[in-house]
This record gives sequence, C-alpha cells and structure tokens, in this order.
Amino acid sequence: MSRKPKIPVSISEEVALLELQLQSLEIIEDILSGTDPDEAEARLSLRQQVDRNPGQPQRALLVHMLTIRRSNLS
Repeated sequence: MSRKPKIPVSISEEVALLELQLQSLEIIEDILSGTDPDEAEARLSLRQQVDRNPGQPQRALLVHMLTIRRSNLS
C-alpha cells in the first residue's frame, strides 16, 4: 500500500504541500508530547504511523486518525 508522494507541478503546489506537512508535524508533535496515561496507546499508534510513513507526516497523521476512529467505532 506504499505509494510514492505526488510530485508538485508548480511552486504554489509545492508551498501548499510544505504547509500541510508543517501543520501535520505540529499536530504530531503536540500529540506525542502529551503525558496523559489514558492516551498512551494513541501516542504509540501515531509513532508507528510516523515510522511507517517517513517524510510524509500528513499521511502518517491521516492513517493514525482513521485507525483511532475505527477503533472507537468498534
């Protein structure tokens, strides 16, 4: 299921991608810096997704959120 990231075709697309990556990294950092023991499993899941999606923090965050959502629906 590993896909290569789409290569931006314009400067504006590249800037948008970089902005998305930065926002994703900030959210990931915020989640991983948490200390609530009840959220330890979620932090572990996010770390795993970051490891599985190097250089693609937006994908790691999306897969993490979908995983958490599915587990909450079960």
